[in-house]
Amino acid sequence: MSSWKENLQKTRYVMDVILLIGFMIVSAPQATGIFLHEWLSLVFIIPFVIHIMLHWDWILKSYSRLFVKVPSKERFNIIWDFIIYIMMLIVFVSGFLVSVALLPAIQIDIQIQDFWSKIHHDSATLIMPMLGVHLALHWDWIVLFSKKMFSKKGK
Repeated sequence: MSSWKENLQKTRYVMDVILLIGFMIVSAPQATGIFLHEWLSLVFIIPFVIHIMLHWDWILKSYSRLFVKVPSKERFNIIWDFIIYIMMLIVFVSGFLVSVALLPAIQIDIQIQDFWSKIHHDSATLIMPMLGVHLALHWDWIVLFSKKMFSKKGK
């Protein structure tokens, strides 16, 4: 593997670990409190976008593979990743629409509606096991690259 590709893989790995840790922290408003939950959620958008950008080549390649014959596991993985992306957008948008700390702090006054509170709660709850399936689908890559990252040689 060429050096730049190996460095890209290492960058993806590190950013994915940061994304997972950030997700776990943001997903626990009971532990952080609502104020921190909302502000950390805003910051969480950065590693989420970086994750998408770092995997953009895979996203484009996968999209085009949806229209050709591919193994069912691969097709499921592509569709599942797209559904997770949509679900994350729903969690983000609904979260901002029910903000009690972030938006008021920046002088945006909104009327919180029960509909959006339910959408945010349900989508945030559902995305946790969805992420578990996502990790399981990519488990071979995670194990392979973990071994590579933590081998004694450092390669």
